[in-house]
Amino acid sequence: MPPKAVICDMDGPLLDTERLSEQSFTECCKAFNLKFNAQLFAELTGQSGSAHLRILGKFMPDTAQEFDSRWKQIYHQMLAEGVPVKAGIPEFLAKMQDADITLAVATSSRTEKAEDYLGRAGLAGYFGYILGSDLVCYAKPAPDVYLLALEKLGLPAASAMVLEDSNNGVTAALASHIRTIHMPDRQTTALAFADNALYHLADNLAMAELLIFQAE
Repeated sequence: MPPKAVICDMDGPLLDTERLSEQSFTECCKAFNLKFNAQLFAELTGQSGSAHLRILGKFMPDTAQEFDSRWKQIYHQMLAEGVPVKAGIPEFLAKMQDADITLAVATSSRTEKAEDYLGRAGLAGYFGYILGSDLVCYAKPAPDVYLLALEKLGLPAASAMVLEDSNNGVTAALASHIRTIHMPDRQTTALAFADNALYHLADNLAMAELLIFQAE
């Protein structure tokens, strides 16, 4: 039987905002006369905004605040032109609804921002719950936001599945003991995940859909 609920990360699986994040990060690096740092960007991906300063501070202690502000400015300028939706997502979400699978969002973004982005993208109506990192004590890779989603849904972990793209997000979902479908977006997959029985790797949305409907 399919799960009773699918909990989705927002940036990456639903919205093509990780691409914009990387583009704006690259532009910001140029503005600061820095080379694109793939390791740094990987650490930042899937983290909450509040964690960015801590991570940036390890690489650029004197300019972390200025860099972060400029990066966000460029990113929001790009988003002002429209919130990009990943190909096939509206159809995927409609199929979940047709199968009576409840949908929720659990994101590292703040709830208000997530509601705004999903609303502008025309996706907000699919979700029973939109939950951001501001509602919990610790953001991803801590499991808090996924545990909150289970609480709101009134379901045990075994009755849900997660759709994630980042290593930080997958770490959070697996720590919640929820079956997790990993669709990598801009990151290399962490090899350690393969040893977890709750972990499933999907190359595309069609494979993710197959894993959901064939879930045991």
